[in-house]
Parts: sequence; C-alpha cells; structure tokens
Amino acid sequence: MTEADYALELGRRLRAARNRRGMSLLDVQERTHGRWTAGTLGAYERGSRTLRVHRLVELAELYDVPATLLVPPAADRRDVDHLPPLVIDLRRLRKLPPTRTGPLRRWIAIVQVLRSDSSRDILRLRRSDLQSLSRLYSTTPSMLYERLGAWGALVEPGEPVAVGARRRVLPIRPPQQRS
Repeated sequence: MTEADYALELGRRLRAARNRRGMSLLDVQERTHGRWTAGTLGAYERGSRTLRVHRLVELAELYDVPATLLVPPAADRRDVDHLPPLVIDLRRLRKLPPTRTGPLRRWIAIVQVLRSDSSRDILRLRRSDLQSLSRLYSTTPSMLYERLGAWGALVEPGEPVAVGARRRVLPIRPPQQRS
C-alpha cells in the first residue's frame, strides 16, 4: 500500500466514523469549538493532509470508536494466512453479553458502514480485518479467532446458518495454500 493509498483509506475510515455518528464536518467544528475546522477535517478525509497520531486519537474519542479501527491494517498477513475465512454469525453475536462483545459490535457496525453491508445475519471479514480486530482485543489474530470460535460467534465452513427466513449452507472456501 502506497502512502497515498494509506492516506485515502484512513480518510475513508474517518468519514465513515463521522457519518456513523450522524455528524457533518460543521457539526464537528461546532462541537469542538473550532479545534477541528471543517476544512482541516475534510482534508484529512480526502487524504490530502497528514494526520498525527495524537489528533487521530482525539477524533476516535470524539467519534466514540477505538483508534485502532480507524487505522488501516498493515500489509503483512503471515500471521493470518493459515486461518480459515472469518464469517461471523451476527444473530449469535447479538445473544452474547455486551460486556464481552461490545468492542466487536462497534467494530462490526463501522465495517458494515464502510462496506455498505446491511446484512443482519452474517458478516464475512477479510483476514486483514482479523489483524485490526486482534489489536482491539490486545491479542494475536490466532488467539482472537479461537476466542470468537469459543464464543460461538463464527460460522464454520459448511455450517448451515439462517439467512432471512430460511437456512442454507454458506459456501466457505478453505484457505489457499501457499506454494
């Protein structure tokens, strides 16, 4: 990922988090009493201005999201290549205690906004998503995958899940082998 691509992705995530809160650029400017101007924030969201970490943390707090959710994932995927695809059963997840799954639920809500995914049954995540999410839970991707499985939040390959009013088997491909 180039620096420009990274800046664009960070900006897209900032815009999605702001939109999720139902705030316009001017709302942010008013709420922060001018600490964040609409023009500056717009430049960050377009990826045309560099955002320092402490300012990113301020925005994350303002938008009530973990800062790790706003940061695009690293390109190194060796620690998740061996894991099966990550498919979360959103119905099961809603039945788990929010004290355990609160950060995951907020993260999923943002991912759904970013990807325009309105599914209420399942959510397919990328391996890079698992890397970001594992940072949120201060663990490794493998350990988080195991934890999600133990919670019953994952759809196993070939497992039927309710989608709409009927049950069907999701076609989940096994991970590709590296040569």
